[in-house]
Order: sequence, then structure tokens, then C-alpha cells
Amino acid sequence: MRALLAGISGVNKNVVVANLLGRLRAHGEVAAPADDDVDPRELLAASIEGALAAQGNELAGVLAAFRPTYQLAAWRRAGLEIAEQLEATDPRHSLIAAHLTYYTSGRQFSLIDIPTIRRWRPDCIITLVDDMLDIRSALQRRDADRHTNFQLRLREILAWRTAEIAMADLLARNLYQERAVPHYVVSVKHPAEMLYRLIFRRRQYPLVYASFPITAVRYDTALRAKIDDIRHELHRRFIVFDPLTLDEGTPQVFDKAQSAYADAVPEIAICADEARWPLETAGALTEGRPPAYPMTLDPREALEVWDDLENQIRHRDLTMVEQAQCVAAYRITLGGRLSTGMYSELMYASHAAEPARPVLVYADPSDDGLGHPFLRNFNHRTFYELEDWLDAIRQVAPAAAPETQRPLF
Repeated sequence: MRALLAGISGVNKNVVVANLLGRLRAHGEVAAPADDDVDPRELLAASIEGALAAQGNELAGVLAAFRPTYQLAAWRRAGLEIAEQLEATDPRHSLIAAHLTYYTSGRQFSLIDIPTIRRWRPDCIITLVDDMLDIRSALQRRDADRHTNFQLRLREILAWRTAEIAMADLLARNLYQERAVPHYVVSVKHPAEMLYRLIFRRRQYPLVYASFPITAVRYDTALRAKIDDIRHELHRRFIVFDPLTLDEGTPQVFDKAQSAYADAVPEIAICADEARWPLETAGALTEGRPPAYPMTLDPREALEVWDDLENQIRHRDLTMVEQAQCVAAYRITLGGRLSTGMYSELMYASHAAEPARPVLVYADPSDDGLGHPFLRNFNHRTFYELEDWLDAIRQVAPAAAPETQRPLF
């Protein structure tokens, strides 16, 4: 399998590739020598940045030069070097990392050369994404280490992320004349095993979107633990697009920013528990990356991004529904009231996605609200035994995986 890994600065594609390599070794896909060298006939891992550096061109210097012809030629030379390595070794697998768009000096642009990428022969395109605050933290760390003088406001991070996804979708639909390439938007907070399965084993596992209450249980430790238990079980059995791996816009952060702005406080401190639902880092695609929190933030920076972020939050989970074969819905009335976020996802899967995705619902008889009239508005199967629900998900045929998606944010 050959995968093209896209994504903006700050998602740490090199860390992702290293953790993916660990999964390949664990599954016996590549040899596991004492050192880090891998037989190039088994796997070629390369990046445009690395190829540029090998040719004596640092990416920062290429981007700083406002000479479009020079920039395009430099990118193409780097891309051709990767193509020639692929053609010389013909590896069983390849992981090629590349920005599809760049952001510098207030402008977004692309340097990609489609005929060159075509020579890489990718089987799928993965756009790696991360929480905007984590991206901001990563860029600040890099600036402190390397004096890059490159930092972005949160609204710039969101805009660049949107452009990168759009370019990946455009490339996936137009790379080959005869077919579209599968394109998946994947948060780097997913388990490394998830991305390994998605790239290398997606014909063996159902692609599942996990839907569960978030807002109503976010600050209830006991209910949150129940959600985490079922998330872990789904990840163990299937390929799962997990909405909690991209968790932005938490009420605590924006409430704190609003209060600070009203009181003319120039800076707020944010800890991890305020910023997002806590996730395990062990085994994640980002395992080994320095933590993003605690951090400080200008409250105006948080508030100026709120409207755009709300719009992205409304749509990003629907993107993951589009990428999946089915929706696994867990306890839509957990806590005694209907989860409106889940309801929106299930209605979309049933009535707007093309083709419609099967909706498989687990309902705990102890939950109140199961007789809610809105629960009859979407097509679904309901299960009252956990193993029956998991078995129904397992029976979704991997071979039926859709080959094209429509990223919505």
C-alpha cells in the first residue's frame, strides 16, 4: 500500500510516521532490526521537506523566496527524487509526507505538481489534523527551538487546515483519470493502530463512526468513564473515526476568554482538562510528542475564532460519518435527555449521506428518554445487549467501503 500523508505544520507528520512504522513492525509487515533502518524494498518513508534538505534547499528558505518559478521547480525536483526512489526500489509499502498547501506572510498557496505525485502512485490520501491549540503549541515550540519566526493566530490555523483538506479532496478526485483515490481526514490523536488499519487493512475491518453523548457528560467523571470504555472496545475491534480525537471549542476555554476580555485581562492560562476531553497518549499517533498544556492565550484570539470554529464543529463530525460505512451510536439518551449532537449525526447518516449509512444503536434499558418521539425520525436498528450491538457492527462488510468522500469543513 502507498499512502500520501498531508497536513499543515504542527501535526508532527514525522512523529506520526515513526509511530506507524512501529505498528508495521509489530504486525510483521517490515523487519525489525536493532537500528532504525528499514529495507527500502519493504517500506519507503519519505517527505518533501527531507528531499528538499537533501538537495540543499531548506523548506523555510524556499517559501521565503517570492520567486514562484523557483519555488515550483524546487518542489518538483524534490518530488521527482522521491518518485525515482520509489521506481528504483518498488517497495511493498510507502508513506510519503507532504504539505499540499503552504501558509506564509499572510497568504496560502500550493506548489504541488500532480504529474509528479501521480508517479508516487498513492492508494489513499490521509489529511492529518489536530486541535488548533495543539497546533499553536507545536508552532511555538518549534519557533523557540529553531527561531523560525513563524507563529499563527488560531483563525489562521483554522483557515490553513480547511485549505489543506480542500486541496487533498481535489487531488483525490483528480489524480487519476479513471478513478478517485480514497481520501480520509484523520486526527493525530487517534490510536496508531487505527491509521495502520485504515491504510493497510481497510478491507479487513468495518469503517465505523462512533457516535456518543459529549456535551452532556463532559464534566461527569463517571459517565465519561463509561464513554471511554466503549470507545476503547470499538477501537479494539474496528477502524473507528472517533469525534473526541478532535475536540475544540470547549465551553470552559471560551467562557474564561469572555470573562477575561470583559475585565481587560490580557492573558488567560489554559490547562489540559479545560481545553478538551482527556485522552490517553500511549499508543496514539502522537505518542512521544511534548504536551501542549499548560499554555497561555490572548482572550481576543480565542473570541475572534469562535464563529468559524462553531461552524467547523457542526460539520467536521459529518465528514467522519461520510468516511465511515456505518454509525455506531451509544446511548443517545445517556443522562436522561436526548443528545442533540448525536441526533444530528444519525439524521445525517440516514437521510443526507449518499449512500445512506446504516445506524446501529445501543440503548441501555436503564436510560430515561428512550421513548422520545424524535428517535423514530431516522432509520436504525436498536440493540439492548452490548455484544449483540458489537456483533452487528462486525457484520458490516469491509468490502463495501465507499471509495470517495466529501469533506465538509
